[in-house]
Amino acid sequence: MLISLGSLKSSPGVTTVAAAIAAMWPGSGAGEPILLEADARGGDLAARFKLGQEPGLASLSVAARRSSDASLLAEHVQELPGGLKVVLAPPPAENATAAMKMLAKDAREWLYAVAGQDDLAVVADLGDLAPEGHGWAVAGSADVLLLVVRPVLEELTRVISGAEQLLARCQATDTRLALVTVGPGPFTVEEIEESTQLSVLAELPDDAAAAAMLAGRPDPRGALSRLAARSGIAGLPLAKAAAELAATLAAEHLRTVKSDTEPRDGAEDGAEAEPIGVVA
Repeated sequence: MLISLGSLKSSPGVTTVAAAIAAMWPGSGAGEPILLEADARGGDLAARFKLGQEPGLASLSVAARRSSDASLLAEHVQELPGGLKVVLAPPPAENATAAMKMLAKDAREWLYAVAGQDDLAVVADLGDLAPEGHGWAVAGSADVLLLVVRPVLEELTRVISGAEQLLARCQATDTRLALVTVGPGPFTVEEIEESTQLSVLAELPDDAAAAAMLAGRPDPRGALSRLAARSGIAGLPLAKAAAELAATLAAEHLRTVKSDTEPRDGAEDGAEAEPIGVVA
């Protein structure tokens, strides 16, 4: 499974949201979570957690040119405190851009192979989704693209103005498109969905304490250990909301897999996740 997250020009906290989803990913049966820094402007986590740049996105982009085997991902991850696996993007923008360009040009088959792995849950932080940016190669290979947006007029206006193009790009690659809002705003979910014609999959709160832990402040070596252990931070609003979002994504993916492999009337009973995609 491949989940991509990005924003349109603004900075609503894509890295924080992606890290929270990966760290709070549900347990057995939902796939192993791996956070992929795929922001062409450069990565943040290596500096935040005092880790080396290699292995990471640069080495992965070279390897993925030669093989479409999804399992090679494991050779390019590092572990954050607490055990969350991450593919680190190099901090310099020129290096990250070069790696993303290589993925976009020469590694499409590998990206699709990763998306097809039910034992993986790769959460890709794409940062700013520029119209001609290399991040679209990852987004177009993903099961779902989550646009992270603050529910304020200027950010929603960008989504509305670009909705037709966004939908066309996602429909062309069979990628589901949904919104995730961060923080308060003057608009209701119903108003946002009606104006953008996109589903709001989750409303995440502004949570300075949880965001600081995810950013490695003030204790970078212990921050994600508390998060991954579901202790110390599990009761904080962002962690709780991210856990609910992760569970919804995992359940939706499982439902899709079952619908592809079982007769419709043979589905198991149980709660279903909210549908992801365009508002009917």
